Order: sequence, then C-alpha cells, then structure tokens
Amino acid sequence: MNDATLNRQHSLSTSHKKVFFVSDFQGFGERYGIDYRFPLLTSPHKTDAPVLQGDVEEITLAPGISLTHSDVEVLQPYETCSRHSSPLYTLVVLEGCVVLMLNGQEYIVRAGMAFTSRLCEQQAMSARHRAECRLTTLSLGVFPGNTWRNGLLDSLLREWELRGAATCVWQVPGFLLAGLAHARQGSADGVARQLMLEGLMLQLLGHGLSAHHDSAQHGNAPVRGEQHRLERLRRMLESAPERDYTLAGLAAQAAMSPSSLRSKFRQAYGCTVFDYLRDCRLDLARRYLLEGHSVQQAAWKAGYQHATNFSTAFRRRFGLSPGHVRMAG
Repeated sequence: MNDATLNRQHSLSTSHKKVFFVSDFQGFGERYGIDYRFPLLTSPHKTDAPVLQGDVEEITLAPGISLTHSDVEVLQPYETCSRHSSPLYTLVVLEGCVVLMLNGQEYIVRAGMAFTSRLCEQQAMSARHRAECRLTTLSLGVFPGNTWRNGLLDSLLREWELRGAATCVWQVPGFLLAGLAHARQGSADGVARQLMLEGLMLQLLGHGLSAHHDSAQHGNAPVRGEQHRLERLRRMLESAPERDYTLAGLAAQAAMSPSSLRSKFRQAYGCTVFDYLRDCRLDLARRYLLEGHSVQQAAWKAGYQHATNFSTAFRRRFGLSPGHVRMAG
C-alpha cells in the first residue's frame, strides 16, 4: 500500500483497525492507475479475500507535497506496480521491510532506511509485500504545479535534477526517526500536527538530497558477484545479530578488504555494516521486550553487554524507552 495512493487526499484511516479486501484494491487500482497481483489467489475474482488490516492516512502538506502514512499488517502477500509520475519520491520504512524493483534493479528497504528516486511512466516501480508481517511506512511524493514559482521546493527540485536524480537507498538519521515516531504517536492534532509533519518532511527531503550527493561521490557500486556475497553477509547479520562480529572477520567472509566492505555495503544498503548490525540488534531486542522479557534480558539476548548503552541506542532508534515498549507489550 505504500505506493498506492501518492497524489490524492483520500483518508482511509478509521478509529479502529480496518480490513482492506481485494475489492478495495481493485478500486484503488482503477482510481490511481496501479496494477495489483495476489500470488496465492486461485481466482482473480475472489474479491472478499482480506489483504491488509490497519490504518492508511493521506495528508496534503505544503502545496506540491503529498504524504501517505501506512501502519498495517499484511494478511496476504501482494505485489504492486505503480505508474505514478513524481520527479522526487521518497519511501521511509519505519517498521518491516519493502522489496522494490526499478529498472530491473532490486532495492531492499528496511526499518530506519529510505528509498529516493524519480518515478515516471518509463520508470515504473514495483513492490513485493509478504504475508504475516507488520509494515509501517511514510510515502512522500513531490508534485510540482502552478503553485511552485521560485520557492524552496522549486530550488530543491532543480538541485535534485542537477545531481542526476539517481535512485539511492539511505539511512534516516536517528533524531529524525525519533521525531517521526513522536509525530505519529503524540497527542497533537489539527494544525499542530500538520506543522510538525511538514517540518519533518522538509528535513527528510534535505537529508535525502544530501544522501544522494554522498552516494554519487563514493560511487564504486558492487558488481554482481560482490552483490551476492554482500547479501549473504547481510542475511547472516539479520539472522544472528546477537553474535560478536569484527570488521576484519566480516570482510573475510565477504572476500573483500575491510575498506571495500565498508564502502560497498554502504553503497548497496545505504548504511554502514555496523549501523545495520545495530538496527538488527535493536529490532531483535524490541521483539524480546514485546514478548515480556526484562530490559536487561532483552539487551543481553540481542548482543548488548551493557543495558545503559542499549537503552540509549533504543531510544534513539524508536523514540521510546525499552521500558515503555515492554509495558505496551
């Protein structure tokens, strides 16, 4: 759903968790020009099959910026192919993982990361969503129009085009993730919430522009054989983040020098090896907390030696203390 409703102010959120069926997606597709596919459906006409449960909200911010916030549980796997046109599009994954395809290239966007690109009819974006996963995303589209003139957004778009508008995946700064969590979960409403979100989205666009510049400066995209080794390494970190790792040991497993691993991992996944490892550990610790483990137990089981360091990193990552998450679980 993250790319399903880019340039429309059509709120789908309710006070209770809503279930979205295949029939709802058919309506979305007709209205917004998106193709949906449900791999497990034996009949394409089974319109009463549930697909998502949760909330989806669309907000129009400054003229020319459309924000879609999705907080859903995927009940059935589905695939999308969006042919929206936006000269600057950003997807932020706050929880879960989204696999995107653009121009034959696969991009894996995990929690705390963002995807930025240009979308058009000749550059259609597709996405895969697997079942039984929770997905929280922010989808930000920039749509220039008659209201733009010579303002800040116009300057942003010109700078973006001058830099080549290349696709990149990048790490969202921790303080910005904390701000987004506060805006989503806080009690502010109406104009106050609108102002907070608009400020956060402008910061997000600025960091995306900076990340694009850094990516272009570093270059050295990994070749296909290296991509397989990097992906194998990433999966190892994801599946066992609690283990002790060293840069030299990881580089040896990837058959690279430490400096090559540093640069090529960042190029492929938008963050450093150890930033990624930290986020995997924090995601694992969060699951332990929700299962009822103590803060000390969750920290230790996720690979942290000191609860104080864990609590600081956890709050920076999620905007909430470990104790607060444990009580919520």
